[in-house]
Amino acid sequence: MEKGFTRIFWQALCVGLLTGIVIVLFRLGIEKMFEFVMVHFYAAPLLFLLITTLGGLAAGFVVYKFAPETSGSGIPYVKISLLKSGRLIRVRTIFVKFIAGVFGIGTGLSLGREGPSVQLGAGAGSFIGKIFKLDEHNRDKLIASGAGAAIGATFNAPIAGTLFVLEELIHRFTPSMLFPTLVATVVSASVARHFLGANPSFNTALPHITMEGSILPVCIVLGILAGVFGVLFSKTIFFFKNFYSRIKIPNYIKPALAGFLTGLAGLFLPYILSSGNGSVEMLFKGELPIVLVCTIFCAKFIITPLCFGSGAAGGIFLPMLMLGSFLGYITGFGANLLGAEVNLVAISSLGMAGFLASVSRTPLTAVVMVFEMTGGYECILPLMLTAAIADMVAEKMKHKPIYTELAAWQIVHKGK
Repeated sequence: MEKGFTRIFWQALCVGLLTGIVIVLFRLGIEKMFEFVMVHFYAAPLLFLLITTLGGLAAGFVVYKFAPETSGSGIPYVKISLLKSGRLIRVRTIFVKFIAGVFGIGTGLSLGREGPSVQLGAGAGSFIGKIFKLDEHNRDKLIASGAGAAIGATFNAPIAGTLFVLEELIHRFTPSMLFPTLVATVVSASVARHFLGANPSFNTALPHITMEGSILPVCIVLGILAGVFGVLFSKTIFFFKNFYSRIKIPNYIKPALAGFLTGLAGLFLPYILSSGNGSVEMLFKGELPIVLVCTIFCAKFIITPLCFGSGAAGGIFLPMLMLGSFLGYITGFGANLLGAEVNLVAISSLGMAGFLASVSRTPLTAVVMVFEMTGGYECILPLMLTAAIADMVAEKMKHKPIYTELAAWQIVHKGK
């Protein structure tokens, strides 16, 4: 038993190292590509539109030519693969997802890097499993560990990465799965912190807020709004997925169409381009007027599902966090107009947790992820309440977890 314990430790450590390195390179690749595009092409509208369109086309071609399973987020495919003992994970997915993600998200597609990162981590776990010649059962552990390690490295949130595996991917808590996931997640997050710094993803100081005064009714209202808008967001995603499935053009061209439309909208509203980290930072710094905040929220609410439905290699995790933060800000602003005195940055962080809990139906992961990403443990009680209410509202609206629904949709539409 001691020998087996030592073996799984080293295997998980290798998964964490490989995942951490790949995620760091993936993040830097997207950021440098997006910076290059905005600096050199955004001022020339026609050229910018060409770049966003070609970026989508390149991403679509790479995906559908070499590994069609890398389309979309990647998280649903990992769930399906784990149900089938990891037999569907190919090592080539690491290269295809990496290149497609950099081309698509880096040129402006309104998607996040976390979904592709999960598939990259799962691919790393599968690769290490093949090197060690593991059977399917033990390879599954490394695939799941790699997925959690990717979340930990992407968001600098190792606890949330571990919870994500248990709450979203495998839906069970077992010591045999927990140990390698913890090891891989800690190692990958350490690698990311070494190269990218140890600051939270959103480096802002959140005030200490307690469940007193006006914060309680604001949490309740925000939880309800996050629940409702989260469900509507999910429905919008499937609306566009069904819309693209009815368009009689080659699949690899569909991300190019999304790229063109995103570029067109981005010319008027650049805040909606790519994953949205910069826009959230601006929101937290108070640099956006309320009318612009509302406009960005509405535009992002539509443009992200439009991009995601095309099958482009990108996720919705970061866009969901952005939408939640903007919804929280709008709610807090409205509450202050009615006489409440709430901190808008703090309420924005509550919106993140509520929106994520509603869409993904993973309230524990949502709460832990937001306080890790913001360093805002001072807001933990309001975070928990907002996420719980949003999750309850989603349940009452009969909304199932988005990644489970996407996995089911992927199975039904396989090959179409």
